[in-house]
Parts: sequence; C-alpha cells; structure tokens
Amino acid sequence: MAKNFVVFGATGAQGGSVTLELLKACNSNSNTNTNKYNIFAVTRNPHTPRACALSSAGATLVQANMEDAHSLQEVLKGAHFIFVVTDFLGADGNSDRELRQGLNVIEAASSPACLDTLEGVIWSSLPDARRQPVAYENIVHFNSKRAISERLWSSPLRTKVTEVWLAAYYENFVNSWGIYEPQKQPDGSYILKYPINADSKIPFMSVTDLGKLITVIIEDPIKYHTKVVSFVSEWHTPLELLESFRTATGVEAKFQSVTTEEFKQHLETSLHFPGNVALSMAENLSCYRTNPNMIMDYTDYAAKDLLQGLRTWDDFVRGQDWKSYLASK
Repeated sequence: MAKNFVVFGATGAQGGSVTLELLKACNSNSNTNTNKYNIFAVTRNPHTPRACALSSAGATLVQANMEDAHSLQEVLKGAHFIFVVTDFLGADGNSDRELRQGLNVIEAASSPACLDTLEGVIWSSLPDARRQPVAYENIVHFNSKRAISERLWSSPLRTKVTEVWLAAYYENFVNSWGIYEPQKQPDGSYILKYPINADSKIPFMSVTDLGKLITVIIEDPIKYHTKVVSFVSEWHTPLELLESFRTATGVEAKFQSVTTEEFKQHLETSLHFPGNVALSMAENLSCYRTNPNMIMDYTDYAAKDLLQGLRTWDDFVRGQDWKSYLASK
C-alpha cells in the first residue's frame, strides 16, 4: 500500500526538493504499477507555475494555510509521513508567523486522525545559536525554530520526530537578497563582505539535495526517530568562493572582512534591511567565525555519511548562468 506523504512548503526550495525526489521514487517504481507514495503537496496557491508543474508530475496539490490550525487537521488526516518547513522570518523580522505555523502543524498532527497512521515527522530546523561557544542571541529564525522544536519534543509526536539541520545553501551566493552575494562596485568590480575572517570556513549544501536525504530517512524511519541529522556537504572560505566566482565570470572581486556591527550596518544602508532583520542575518553569518561546525555539533547522523554524489560547490558554479547573473546587477 502506498504511504501518504504530506509535504509542507512544496513550492519552495526545501519542500520542492523533497516533493521532486519523492516523485522520482514513484516513477522508478512504475514497473510495479503501484506508487510508493501518495504525495500531497501543500501550497497556499495551487495555481502558480511551480504548483502546476508538481501536479503535472504526479503530486496531489492541497491548498492550505499553515496559519489555520483547524484546516490542517483535514490535510494531515491519514498521513504516514510529514515534512515540515516553516516560513522564513517575515520582511519585518517578526518570527510570530513562523512560530504559529510550526505550532499549528504540531497541534494538527497530534490529533488521533493523524497520530494513528503516522510513521514519521521530519522537521527542518537549526541549532541553538544562543548555546554556541560565542552566544548569538538575536538570530530570529534560529530562535523561533528552537521554540518549535521544544514544543515538538514534548508533544505526542516526540517518539516519531527526526530533526534535520541544514547548512547555508550554495544557492544563497546568487539568491539571498544580497546577504551572501558579492556587491557590484561603481568601477564594475565586486566586493564580498562577510562578518568572518578570510579563512573562516562556512558550511554549505545544495538545497536541491535535501530530498535525497529525506528519502533515506523514510526508508528506515525507526532508525532516525528522535534523532538529529546534519546536512553539510562541504566547507568553504570566502576566498575559495571568490576564486571560483572570478574564474567563472572573469570579473575582479575582493573579500572584505567586517565586524558583526559593520555587516549589520551594511545590510541596513546598502540593502535597506530593517534593523532587527539586519542584526539577525549579521549574527547568523558571524557564527561561522567562531564555530564552523555548529550545524554538525550535537547531531546523531551526518548526511555526507548517508548519501553519495552530493552536489559540490564546483558543480554549482559550473551550472550557473553567470552572464545573466552579471547582467542583472
């Protein structure tokens, strides 16, 4: 019998990767004339191009709002597996929405209609930056995810939970509202500003690989119950990132190490981030100055030990349309 797999955020980066990998698993099983999974892709708007593409590929679109706890009970009724990712912090830096979404899913999944069939909940989370060797108190999305985790681990779902902690995406280098991206200068050169040292190592992964990890987890869910799995494919310094960028584009690019406060000011003045969002992002990157292993620490399994053929930074660079990227700056 096919298992019912509910994917939240199915049209986003993480949920999209999970949905596509599940669809791939179903297609590889087509010779048996039975689907391995019934894939329920949750989205606020089923009419977007991404949603329509998932539907055409075989996913069942489910229109739902994670902020409506009552509606989620119907979405999760009879689910065997659930992948949960909550919205990133809002434009105003308020994490209330993310917290509300996470708690609503916990409440709905804890109902007998879901709990009686449930085999696993995979929760996309992050470590607690407040408990690092150098504590960072103001990383809003880290803090809200830990608040959701605390509720999750004390809920009726606790024995079937797997947390996955994700490193920074390679994709952030070209699509992160400017946070991870080199900034074009008046003379046509680029400067990469981070609140870390030139030789600080940043943990990275490709979000497109996330679905591969999720399929491994659900093949043996009991093994991963109550465990935390880290996802880091590689570590790279700012200088290594820029060397690849220069080679691929032919443009001049330099690295500038700044303090956490200077990076916050850069995000505020150059990229017009609200102050609390700028502080959150500045502290987020600053963590890697003192602890590049924060995504790996205190976890039970590492994706790089469970998977082969993970995408590398070089793979990512080779696959980019740098001509279009530079033209957009």
